[in-house]
Amino acid sequence: METGMKYFNSEEAAKILGVNVSTIKRWTDEGKLDCIKTAGGHRKFLMEHLAAFLDRNKKKTEKVNLFPVENEADLKISHHILKGDFSYLIDYTLKKALSSDIEKIQQVLNGLYLGQYPLHEVYDHLITPVLQRIGQMWVNSKISIAEEHIAAQIILDAIIRLQGIIRLPRKKTGKTLCLNFSNEFHSIALKMVEHILELRGFKVYYTGQNTPLMNIENVFEQIHPNRVYVSGTVVENKEQLEQEFREIGNLCSTHNAKLFVGGQAFDLISIDHPSVVRRLMTFQDVFTF
Repeated sequence: METGMKYFNSEEAAKILGVNVSTIKRWTDEGKLDCIKTAGGHRKFLMEHLAAFLDRNKKKTEKVNLFPVENEADLKISHHILKGDFSYLIDYTLKKALSSDIEKIQQVLNGLYLGQYPLHEVYDHLITPVLQRIGQMWVNSKISIAEEHIAAQIILDAIIRLQGIIRLPRKKTGKTLCLNFSNEFHSIALKMVEHILELRGFKVYYTGQNTPLMNIENVFEQIHPNRVYVSGTVVENKEQLEQEFREIGNLCSTHNAKLFVGGQAFDLISIDHPSVVRRLMTFQDVFTF
């Protein structure tokens, strides 16, 4: 089997789904629960197998433990996830980000996903507050810039891992292009936008951070996006950003693409362009528009 992936055995799957091992075996034999069988006949489960089962059987989530409970700390976190106690989870996730404990952060994100919490709620009520606190700690000189970057990267890596287990709709509703400004190094927000748009059925083209926009017209010509999402955080050169934004807006008008914007940069630069549909203030906005 492929290495680097987290597999659960039948006992762990039983703990997660709140049933006994014989039920797990019966469900796999009946084709209700997917698994991977080893050469020795042992059942191994990926998180995506369990997530897919829960998605098809939402009534069974009342007994879900969300992840294997190996100690009292795991049980406590599982309890807070089931309650939707984001206040506690923010403090916990912040602590784990600062200590570079990606496994525990992944445990929280996977648990919330298995617990059927909408992705935009997880991003609005957990990830955004954690990132804001990390940034404020750097502003207040409580952590160094290197520590701030490491903690933020841990969060980003956990989000990317979560993307691998999320079930996406097969039918596509359109194409979207997600852009950062050319000198933008903060890519986490746009990555979360990408995830939500994928869940909505969009085919997403994501440029990542610090992408020069000199050839962006070629991208429009090739993919013909229905929507364009632009994220901006830091404004070092206001005139340059406004020029880039006008160019993007003009391309959206030419190609009949709806333009959505988000981020602190738009507190300082104008979004007065006919192609702009909305300024997005939350990830809930991404989900609903």
